[in-house]
Amino acid sequence: MSQFPDFQLRLESLHRLILSLAGLPDARTAAAACCALIAADFGDAGVALVRHDPGRAGDVILADYPSGLGLDGGVRAETISAASISQAGVAIELLAWRSDGDRRFGAVERQLLTALVIDMVGFADRIERAAEPIASSPLDEETGLWRLSPFIDQIERRLDRLDVEDRAGSMLAFGWVRSDGLGKVEANAAVVRASVECLRDMLRPTDLLGRVGPTRIAAWCDGIDHLIGAERADRITAKLQLLLAETGRQVAVGIATRWPQSGDDPSNLLIRARAGLERARLAAATAGKPAIRVWQGDAREGV
Repeated sequence: MSQFPDFQLRLESLHRLILSLAGLPDARTAAAACCALIAADFGDAGVALVRHDPGRAGDVILADYPSGLGLDGGVRAETISAASISQAGVAIELLAWRSDGDRRFGAVERQLLTALVIDMVGFADRIERAAEPIASSPLDEETGLWRLSPFIDQIERRLDRLDVEDRAGSMLAFGWVRSDGLGKVEANAAVVRASVECLRDMLRPTDLLGRVGPTRIAAWCDGIDHLIGAERADRITAKLQLLLAETGRQVAVGIATRWPQSGDDPSNLLIRARAGLERARLAAATAGKPAIRVWQGDAREGV
């Protein structure tokens, strides 16, 4: 029995929900739904079911939430995991992770993963037996945005043209932070979905939107520098804050600009925008209002 009073209630609830999905014919879909349920219970977290096999090269992601984010260390700050190891040395691992700046995982969440990994082993076995190819949709099922890898690929295809036209482009990274002092989630699926709809309304049809974390959204905008990007971000945050009224949350935006002929690639630009975002989140939490920060490593930023 856990020393934490809410552990047993949360465990029983998650166990029942996972058990209710065990009868679904598509094991991969069922496992992904289980990952989503665990992520919702943990709050602003990503969850993945992973197979480690000594006879194979690399790990295999059997199911995850948000789908397609993978396990790239560039999007993860803290990771906790629990594993069930077979006699053959195959490990089925249940992993939970959060983005930079988000709340730390607590002891209850660590205990829950340890208890729930046993429930997930059956899904892993069924997925392996089915030997079906992993779905390759480029879009995140929950938001309809580009998944991380296709998002980066789509930006990459535009950079040569921007260089030829001698035009800049900017990456805007959006996140949320609580400024009410409460230890609740920074954002949840409902906040993310509502904000995505707002972003679609306010950005140009040619701008790209991608989900780059459980509660992180990024936009790539051709032809704008950090100054225009900051003006645009200011209008967007004003609209987003209307959605967050009375929730104790603030919007934060980080901006990184790519200059023509710089050779900067989309992955580095996203890292820089996320670094600006974390500075913005700190400022928003301190001041209790939205914040926008341009990546400080850009010598031409001027903001």
